[in-house]
Amino acid sequence: MIQLMTGIRKIHKAAFFYEIAGPFKIDEVPTSEEVPPYGLLVKTRSVGICHSDLHLWQGDYKSIGLPKSLPWIVGHEIVGTIAKKGSLVPESLREGTPVLVYAWQPADENDEIVAEGYTQLASRRRRYAFDIEGGLQEYIVVPHYKYVIPLEGFEEIESIAPLGCAGLTTYNAVKKIRKYIRPDDYILIVGLGGLGIYAVQWAKVLLPEANIIAVDIREEALQFASKIVRDVVYTKVNANTIEIINKITKGRGVRAVIDLVSNNNTVPIYSKILATKGVYNLVGLMGHEVTIPTQILIRKEIALITTYTGSLADQINVIKLAKSNKINYKEIISERFKFTEEDVNKAFNKLKEGKILGRGIIVF
Repeated sequence: MIQLMTGIRKIHKAAFFYEIAGPFKIDEVPTSEEVPPYGLLVKTRSVGICHSDLHLWQGDYKSIGLPKSLPWIVGHEIVGTIAKKGSLVPESLREGTPVLVYAWQPADENDEIVAEGYTQLASRRRRYAFDIEGGLQEYIVVPHYKYVIPLEGFEEIESIAPLGCAGLTTYNAVKKIRKYIRPDDYILIVGLGGLGIYAVQWAKVLLPEANIIAVDIREEALQFASKIVRDVVYTKVNANTIEIINKITKGRGVRAVIDLVSNNNTVPIYSKILATKGVYNLVGLMGHEVTIPTQILIRKEIALITTYTGSLADQINVIKLAKSNKINYKEIISERFKFTEEDVNKAFNKLKEGKILGRGIIVF
């Protein structure tokens, strides 16, 4: 096999889907021989399996032009090691350094919103799996070293991959509601899937003065979450959910809702139990349109906000907090799959069927 340099193969493996909802196939693709002066070639170690990848694969984003073409590679929660570096990359980033790749990169550094610090909201973006092919391959190119966060000092790096989206998004979601929260207020977290268990943990870290209620339609999701995060009121969704929450809050309602589903099964219901001057944060991408009870929101001056992933600064903070053991990012990983055709297909089908509790990763 021809080598680019020691340990780097000229051709590497990548997992493609060739048709919407079709099987994933692993094929060989050229490994980039050119690394930008400020860039890196990263050898993939693990990739998180996110619902956004599932939506891309199933064709749920066709209305917004995604995936951009077929065949396509998904995967945006990426952890790896530096395999090769550009000539202007600092010496502190050595070959072999473990890193998390920040997936929400702007394509235009001069974008006004990027200059304000909102890297994830650039008008032109370079997002893995969305704007460019994703990380479900053995090597990827990162155009600038500032978009990797070193992971030195972690005992095990594979479990960190979901912090690049699930952990990042929920951190930002909780951070955005902080200004609304008063001591002893109640926060409601809707959905305990791949995002919810991170959200519950961030709420405990960033809002220790608040009381947390978390709901889900699945008993097994509630049980899984309760083993990882304690001192939280977990409630299964049923016909009496609103009555139960009102009883828990003694009629006060909740000051904030973080909705990790955001569809017509959640928004019209949970917006009704918000306290005056509360906030409803739409985070989940499980719906396209929702009905909002404007009479209730307006008369109570409820703030309606949204969260889309997080900035580069947020991502750096997430890794710092994980390194200091503020959250349990290891036990959230309930499924580990190998980078084989059989396992990649198994992973996405299990996610589609709702059979992955917490988070799953593909390990290379």
